[in-house]
Amino acid sequence: MRRSLVPLAILLATLAVPLALRPRRAEPIAAQETLVILSPHNEVIRFEFERGFQKHMRARRRQVRIDWRLPGGTSEVSRFLASEYLASFERYWTNELGRPWSAGVARGFADPHEPSAAREAFLRSNVGCGIDLLFGGGSIEFIKHAAAGVLVDSGLVRQHPDLFGPQGIPQTFAGEPYWDAAGRWLGTCLSGYGICFNRDVLRRIGQRSAPASWPALAEPALFGQLALTDPTRSGAGVKTFEMLIQQQMTEALGSAASGPNAADVERRAVEQGWTRSLRLIRRIGANARYFSDAHGKIVLDIAQGDAAAGMCIDFFARFQSDVVEQQSGQRRLDFVLPRGGTSFGADPIALLRGAPHRELGIEFMRFVVSDAGQKIWSFQRGTPGGPERFSLRRLPISPRLYAPEHDAFRSDPKEHPYSAQGLAYREAWTGSLFSSIALVVRVMCIDSADELREAFAALQRAGFPPRATAAFDDVSLLDYAAVTGPIRRALRASDPLEQTQLSNRLIREQRAQYRRVVELAKAGR
Repeated sequence: MRRSLVPLAILLATLAVPLALRPRRAEPIAAQETLVILSPHNEVIRFEFERGFQKHMRARRRQVRIDWRLPGGTSEVSRFLASEYLASFERYWTNELGRPWSAGVARGFADPHEPSAAREAFLRSNVGCGIDLLFGGGSIEFIKHAAAGVLVDSGLVRQHPDLFGPQGIPQTFAGEPYWDAAGRWLGTCLSGYGICFNRDVLRRIGQRSAPASWPALAEPALFGQLALTDPTRSGAGVKTFEMLIQQQMTEALGSAASGPNAADVERRAVEQGWTRSLRLIRRIGANARYFSDAHGKIVLDIAQGDAAAGMCIDFFARFQSDVVEQQSGQRRLDFVLPRGGTSFGADPIALLRGAPHRELGIEFMRFVVSDAGQKIWSFQRGTPGGPERFSLRRLPISPRLYAPEHDAFRSDPKEHPYSAQGLAYREAWTGSLFSSIALVVRVMCIDSADELREAFAALQRAGFPPRATAAFDDVSLLDYAAVTGPIRRALRASDPLEQTQLSNRLIREQRAQYRRVVELAKAGR
């Protein structure tokens, strides 16, 4: 009997081996979750971060789908966000609080500078607009959104002292804010502003050297050859012009004679720098082939040879330069950061008030600022931890990613913004003039573009006669007193008619000034 059981025992043991070696049944993955993100980021950035975050969450047994909301560039995103919260608050005000809605209530809600019952009710509420995160744009816009109360503390600054503070990402660097002290927004990567150019086109128009400074873009040889961004439609466009203005102010302060009252010396230098910068912007605007409403279009057109050069954000140019080189085998498109002409600003992310998927949104924010997210921004595609399909060519905001052991993997190992001698940004000089700068460029260069080009062409034909040149360089219409006084007040006014009347008057006067320049130039005066 015992002998007959042996074969049976062997058979059972044989069957038991594969059963023992078979992997344990995996725990079921949770049902798919959705994260709603409002963003101006392009498809390449969205793809890599969606892929990276989904992989990160699958390791935690969670499936995530990202619902991207894409109204356009930074300015369009800001307008969309404001309108969404206004609509949500109107429903809350009428349905939850049972109060009548009016234009006055809407103005009180929209103006963070004026206390009102509507503002107080909004800040006490958890009114949301169905969106979890705001991802991308400049810190200026995020500061405005934080002041308006639509951004809330994610808690990540408190939870991760290793990431934020003395041992991690500084709160400010060279005057640029990198995260909000109240935790309402966090910088995710860094951006500089500079000049993109096409070497073939420069050779074709007889330019042997590439423009390497902002003033170089004002040279008459580039007449009709520049691609520029409309700053009224693009936050990056405003920031680019702000960098030029800040450099002129810094240089004016550096050359100013010291006096007993340092504040007066600085004030005069700021005013002088503003004047110099407007004269420079006017000449750059005269050289423009066009002003685009999309910042990303600039580098595409320069790459195709439709323009010789332009002002743009660094990663647009670097990414497109890679594309051109891969397609043609030649490096026609290139980019330069003007020395002393740009600071490195943060590209932030924030949790929105009333986020419907708050915990998931915070997890995405944590991922983006972690080493894993920083590698997606800055590593070459295909490297360990790097992006899958596209090298994003962004500079990491975490100082840890600039350690030597990462240099072999980073797309731009020679770029080190924490050690570069860049521009020291002074927010007090121009930080409150973001909208004013956009209006000034629009008045001087966009809505009077035909007259501007005609005036600059007339000056060149006449050899820049003194009176005509002085008339062209007269910027008193838009001087620092005007831009910090009536122009800023009109832009902050709740009545849009006041803004329209001001801009129309300025445009009429600007066009008349350019026509006067043409008359003087033709007369050789």
